Amino acid sequence: MIKLALVGAGGIGKIWADALKQAKEFEVKAVVDIDAAKAKTIADGFPGAAIYGDIKEALEKGDFEAVVIATPHAFLAPISKSALEAGKHVLCEKPTGISSAEVAENLRLAASAKRIYMIGFNHRYHPAYMEAKKLVDKGEIGKVICVRARYGFGGRAGYEKEWRFDKKISGGGELIDQGMHMIDMARWFMGDFVDALGFAENLFWGGEVEDNGFLLLRTADKRVAQIHVSWTNWEWVHSFEIFGDKGYLSVDGLDKRYRGPEKLTVGKVDPRSGKFPVETVTPFPEEKKEDSFVRELEEFAAVIGGEMELQSKGEDVLEVLKIVEKVYAQAGK
Repeated sequence: MIKLALVGAGGIGKIWADALKQAKEFEVKAVVDIDAAKAKTIADGFPGAAIYGDIKEALEKGDFEAVVIATPHAFLAPISKSALEAGKHVLCEKPTGISSAEVAENLRLAASAKRIYMIGFNHRYHPAYMEAKKLVDKGEIGKVICVRARYGFGGRAGYEKEWRFDKKISGGGELIDQGMHMIDMARWFMGDFVDALGFAENLFWGGEVEDNGFLLLRTADKRVAQIHVSWTNWEWVHSFEIFGDKGYLSVDGLDKRYRGPEKLTVGKVDPRSGKFPVETVTPFPEEKKEDSFVRELEEFAAVIGGEMELQSKGEDVLEVLKIVEKVYAQAGK
């Protein structure tokens, strides 16, 4: 059993708590949050878990060897740094920081301390994406030509007053939020991008961060990913399409919130014959929102135990953050 502290008892922290209840490899020894009531609500689900008001107190008094960090964006990198300096393994929610510079510093620190620094890109652990990755790597749709992605939701009372709209805390808007996932997925299937063009626009909610992000990303050999992420989609949607020279894949749904159930569509084509494609659809109706987090924890435990190499690396989030920063610079953000 790996002794672990959960840092952050907000919305994402609750999902991590649900995942930790299913992850047999971990024993939750501490819950850390400035809101004692929220921390207690989560700690009550883990017999014997201590409650701490900040990471410094937890690191001084707590009995754990690893942390999961699920706080608002501005606190992710500083808390990761403190944990790494204290010799803890870290699984940090995306975006991992609000600048590539602070993430790069933590990468160097993790390497020096010989500690795991894993990134919470949970989309990599959804079954439809995992199967799509296997098919692409096997060449089932040939060479990937382009990607088209849409991801969005938005709309509730007081939404514009939440922390995500405060740039000092969030680091930005929808691009550094859901956009991080879509850029990471595009890199996962297409490789590195050398060109990034985009817009970061506030079209409805007001304030100082974007509620819509539009991206065009291009590889060195001129293959393109087109991404739109939105806080004005109103009806929640998740769609990620991968087009190859022998077919296509489409991941839709993620879970019931996003017009689920999650499903993978596979289309095989003979492009020069003019024949219609043969499609197969695989649904994943039982996928719950915490299931991908459970799979992340399983990898985290296996990497700590030396059983496998880390897949969701700090280097990946560093490259994604650099793309987001480039678009923000273009937009004058």
